[in-house]
Amino acid sequence: MSIKASSVSGGMTVLLTGGRAPCTLELARALHAAGHRVLVAESARYHLCRVSRAVERNFRVPAPNEDKEAFLAAVETIVVDERVDVFIPTCEEIFYVAYGLVRLGRHCKVWAAPLEQLGELHDKWRFVRLAARLGLSVPPSTLIQTREQWLAYAGGEQLDEEIVMKPAYSRFASRVLFVDKACTSPGKQRRLAEVLSALSPAAPWLAQRRIYGRHLCTYSLAYEGELVAHTAYPCRYRVGQGATVYFEPTEHEGALRWVRTLVQAIGFTGQIAFDFIEAEDGELYALECNPRATSGIHLFGADGRLAQAFLQPDALRDAGRMLVPEQASRSMLTAAMLAAGWSGNGGFGGWLKAIASARDVVFSRKDMKPAFEQLRVLLELWRTGRRHGISLAEAATIDMEWNGDA
Repeated sequence: MSIKASSVSGGMTVLLTGGRAPCTLELARALHAAGHRVLVAESARYHLCRVSRAVERNFRVPAPNEDKEAFLAAVETIVVDERVDVFIPTCEEIFYVAYGLVRLGRHCKVWAAPLEQLGELHDKWRFVRLAARLGLSVPPSTLIQTREQWLAYAGGEQLDEEIVMKPAYSRFASRVLFVDKACTSPGKQRRLAEVLSALSPAAPWLAQRRIYGRHLCTYSLAYEGELVAHTAYPCRYRVGQGATVYFEPTEHEGALRWVRTLVQAIGFTGQIAFDFIEAEDGELYALECNPRATSGIHLFGADGRLAQAFLQPDALRDAGRMLVPEQASRSMLTAAMLAAGWSGNGGFGGWLKAIASARDVVFSRKDMKPAFEQLRVLLELWRTGRRHGISLAEAATIDMEWNGDA
């Protein structure tokens, strides 16, 4: 897993996947700014990194969840032919990369944990069990695999409080359902009926006691059980129940301790992110884990600082250093921020101030084409969503999402 210092000083060749994600573009720019050669492999026809000046070459590869072997073969060819030093998967294609971890690891350093470890963190049920075993706080949770299990659960005292229901495998909070004994909304009743009819051991859901409080996210890079980069940020502006679209770092010792405890306990290496709720009494509950890149990467900016954590993790770990963002750094997804409106704290004035004080994570005067590429990407997502009868968010990951597949 080590990286030769001589390679770092001379500039390295780094391969990224998941070029559609703004966080991948951010990482590509950071690596480029630090003097490294950046390549991107992506299955989508249009993506943000495709037109970025930070990327020397782009490669179109097969969709990971349509043909895993073809995807791995294509990535391996790139790694060998381009003499890649470091390979960093960023999105859910990381699970398919993990199938070929040993194979790819013969040629370069791969920032991916073994599949079993990734799967335990990604599966919401297995994750809460892992955290509970480590003595870390998570909401009281129950696995629901059949209609009968739900009826037994609902017949108890659990629904005296509001319950959060969500699939064991999901993303963007797109399918979260809040349920209580009243459940009088026709729309909610219809959705619950749909959930119950589709329940199975292969497609289970979780029922969790709803915790009220402040939402908080973290993003970290870990190396052999030690944190080499970390940030936390509040969920101040979101589109619906989905991902945060405005990023401002905050120091939160409780979240740092929680993340460090889990990472050390499992000896984790890779990118890892958590969604938390901080209850009114100060107790911090982890809701879910994303063992991959997330938007928290934007807080480190595109000036090359984060490249050190990916390319010289040994040096940071051995020196006992952990990179953190500058506290003044603020970023946003501008289009999503406009869609979110002023629903967060601070009202309309606070929303305007937030927009005025943050940089857009896609637009850059030195690299303008990705900002215009967003329109082409959005049109392609609309076409995919219409063809499959799914939302834009679901269309964004349809060819790479991993739901515990064998």
